[in-house]
Amino acid sequence: MKKIIKINFKSIKVPTFSIVLVLGLLLSSCTDDFEQINVNPNLPAEATSASLLGAVEYFTFAEPRFVTWRGNLLTTSQFSHQFSTKVAGSWWSGSDNYTPDPAWGNVTFDKSFTRSGLIMRNLLIQYGNENDANGQAMMKIIMSLFHQRATDNFGSIPYSEVILPQLEVDPPKYDTQKDIYKAILEDLKSQMDALGSSTTTIGGAAGDFIYEGDPQKWKVLANTLRLRMALRSRDAFNADGESAFIDGVIADCLSNTLIDGTNEATLTRSEGALTNANLDGGFEDVFWGFGAGAGGTGVTGSKWILTEKLVAFMRDNNDPRLTQIATEAENGGYSGGFINSRTAAVWEDVSKPSERIVGTAFDEISGMAPVMVLTAAESYFLQAEAALLGYGGDANSLYQSGILASISFWGADAGTFIADEAIATLSGTTEDQLNQVWNQRWLASLTNGYESWALVRRADLIPQITDNVNFWVTEPNNGNVPKRFPYSPTEKTSNTVNVDAAIAEQGPDLMTTALWWDVN
Repeated sequence: MKKIIKINFKSIKVPTFSIVLVLGLLLSSCTDDFEQINVNPNLPAEATSASLLGAVEYFTFAEPRFVTWRGNLLTTSQFSHQFSTKVAGSWWSGSDNYTPDPAWGNVTFDKSFTRSGLIMRNLLIQYGNENDANGQAMMKIIMSLFHQRATDNFGSIPYSEVILPQLEVDPPKYDTQKDIYKAILEDLKSQMDALGSSTTTIGGAAGDFIYEGDPQKWKVLANTLRLRMALRSRDAFNADGESAFIDGVIADCLSNTLIDGTNEATLTRSEGALTNANLDGGFEDVFWGFGAGAGGTGVTGSKWILTEKLVAFMRDNNDPRLTQIATEAENGGYSGGFINSRTAAVWEDVSKPSERIVGTAFDEISGMAPVMVLTAAESYFLQAEAALLGYGGDANSLYQSGILASISFWGADAGTFIADEAIATLSGTTEDQLNQVWNQRWLASLTNGYESWALVRRADLIPQITDNVNFWVTEPNNGNVPKRFPYSPTEKTSNTVNVDAAIAEQGPDLMTTALWWDVN
């Protein structure tokens, strides 16, 4: 199969070979355990800040095909009931979606976690050597984004010993999720203070596909990430008797600038493919790249569809995003499949992801939506939630701004949707209104399965499946949305002492063990 990497070089001049080389070495030359990776970085000494930064952003946020497939599509987006492989001809049409192959932890932990960590530390060191304070602050913000996702996937992870500006790290200890959250919340504030009012462009800006080296936009992203994390962890801090701390963080976030439509954090892929033997694409590669593919007759990994929950949420509310997100089924209409269904949907009867999600071929992606890092829609929904919780603000106005931002993101025309549809206005009890906000945020986070899954767990948006006749209900999850990923087998072998200590503190290394912030 042809393998591709797509990086936005359309308007940014970057030495493409340098980025490809950095990423290629990162993917193909590093070993899987922390110790060998960090002692033998295998990175070119002449790599520029731009090439390193481009590699960091692409691998961390866009993710190559294998990580997208295992981490974003087959697990988190299915746990969130957004995409489904329960369709005739799919490799996974006859098993429990909640019980993935344990070896996939080698992808979601080793490839996504340990290898990105190496190159981030390398760049942090380089910015230090260049006395680029804004560059150091930006890298620490990126590291916070990365470790927030990692701890939300696994719980306790290495953090305090792997964020230092040094390449060589002994097999690191694991920090608790509470300690990580508190440290990130505090460090993000420190980086905001470090950036201050500076407008000095960050070094290597040609490799910054998100903000082109603008320090003030990175500052706004840091503040909005703080709000995401603060609201996610609010109930847990309250349960631990630290309400004053978390209330103060949320209030401070709301008093500083947050992401809006002028500065949302997204990464635009290039319109043409950059080919390299070790690198490949994301959703589009999975959907089109496995032989029979979409519309084919063979059994393949390319066959995945939208869920009925997702399609119905738009279809039944005249949502203009429907036609931008879903294709009409070959046999007519818009409908989806079901997670864990024992009856596989017929391919021609259900809606598939649109060009905005998978392009029109695995190397024809000019129509795809950008990769989400932290969008304006999410920012508005976070502020609406904070308003409903009593922190101030017009909840309904913020909620509607979130809907409009999401409609714009997907390239749809809002028309009279806000005025005409009841779902576009908050109503009912505070709990009812919170659920409205959460469900719209769930829809708006489509293609970012990691954030969708975190929201689903915290807000309990997906009820337990109990019908074992028509659906797969098996151990260990018994029809409940999984609560975490188990640690990777290679990490458990190479860092046994620290992994065992983390398990002893956190609980069994099972998908049923709740994370610290998942207190409801």
